[in-house]
Amino acid sequence: MKTAIILGATGVTGGVLLQKLLTDSRYDIIKIFSRNSVGFSHPKIQEYLIDMLQLENYKANFMGDHVFCCIGTTNTKTPDKDLYRKIDYGIPVTAAKLCKENNISTFIVISALGANTKSTIFYNRIKGEMEESVLAIGILKTHIMQPSLIEGKREEKISFYLS
Repeated sequence: MKTAIILGATGVTGGVLLQKLLTDSRYDIIKIFSRNSVGFSHPKIQEYLIDMLQLENYKANFMGDHVFCCIGTTNTKTPDKDLYRKIDYGIPVTAAKLCKENNISTFIVISALGANTKSTIFYNRIKGEMEESVLAIGILKTHIMQPSLIEGKREEKISFYLS
């Protein structure tokens, strides 16, 4: 049996992934690292409600077989570019480092179509930098997903990222 770790399980993509993993017989534990609860309990779920910008402090709990990083924010939620970078770049790169340190051989991260370190578009540049940094860490099985547009019901409110 395997353990999955999900970062971003309260978001659109992470929420869909969580539902799929709950019915997947290959996983008996699903660890969720998040700042908010998913809002329900399940025998497979272990929730860690934390300050995601301090993920490195949870290395001892960050143990599993596969890490799914579905972290991301929007300009509406996070208009501050420094904070935006800490979320969309910092959290995935920290998670990848924890994978390497804890011998987790599979890291799956959502990026974006058009990700490019040389882009003049802030969003695409951050995603490109994240991809480059994650790949440099050298996790055995690194998968980078580049969707074009993720649609789904969101609760978009103008608020700043708080722990």
